[in-house]
Amino acid sequence: MAELEEVNFSELLQHPNKTVERLKATRGRALRVHRRGSEDDLILTTAARATQDGELVEVAGRVLRAVMSNPAVRSHHLLDILPQVFPWTRFLTTDDRVAFAQELIDVMDASEDLGSPAPVLQLINQWRHTAEIYADPELLADLRAETLDDFGTVAEPVE
Repeated sequence: MAELEEVNFSELLQHPNKTVERLKATRGRALRVHRRGSEDDLILTTAARATQDGELVEVAGRVLRAVMSNPAVRSHHLLDILPQVFPWTRFLTTDDRVAFAQELIDVMDASEDLGSPAPVLQLINQWRHTAEIYADPELLADLRAETLDDFGTVAEPVE
């Protein structure tokens, strides 16, 4: 997401009309609302903009599903552009790139049904970590090596 103009939460409360005018004047029609004493800032946007953003995500998901449902298009187009969107996929095997693309679409569908983007972001992060392993030959060799011993009992977790 592009850098957003910031306002303090107190400014929004004390000068709501001025803050809304500032919101309307911003390029992205969004403001980052900073709350003192909280690590989580808020994003203030218009309902129309939020609807547009949601529709755009839905369209992108439909395009991905359409591409993935056609094996010829999938192999010739989606897998070719995947590294442009996710450069780290270059370290994945071809089979893993196909699996990632299919899982991405499946999880996007399920996440849309739940109304939460968290599972999609988690999936992307998990595949990125897989690519990190493939990118590090020493780590990959260590993880593929056979374990020679059972390292014994593991202690109970301590709270």
